[in-house]
Amino acid sequence: MSSVTRIKQVLVLGAALSMGGLAYANDCGEAPVAPQLVDGASVTMEEIVANSEQVKAYIAEADKYLDCREAIIPTEAFTALDEAAQAEYRAANKVVLDARNGIGEAFNAEVADFKKANP
Repeated sequence: MSSVTRIKQVLVLGAALSMGGLAYANDCGEAPVAPQLVDGASVTMEEIVANSEQVKAYIAEADKYLDCREAIIPTEAFTALDEAAQAEYRAANKVVLDARNGIGEAFNAEVADFKKANP
């Protein structure tokens, strides 16, 4: 595919989405950044609770970001993109989804460590 064709597709996608009222992927903002997890074995109750709030906020931000990006997939402009561009877009979404799910699991492990250290 020529770069001119690719540029045309991007312009068509942007125009179609803005006319359709959907947010283009860039309008979804930057992918949220996961918070640093505390060491459950050595933190205080206040620290684990504060970290829990950070994790919850991150998960909510990730959900909002992914919902925004997923709303673009069923559009005609998106389906007009070549398979490679569509796959790249979906792969980027999967990276965020995996990070979102992973932090929940990792935080739960820290909570288990906290409970062991503070019976």
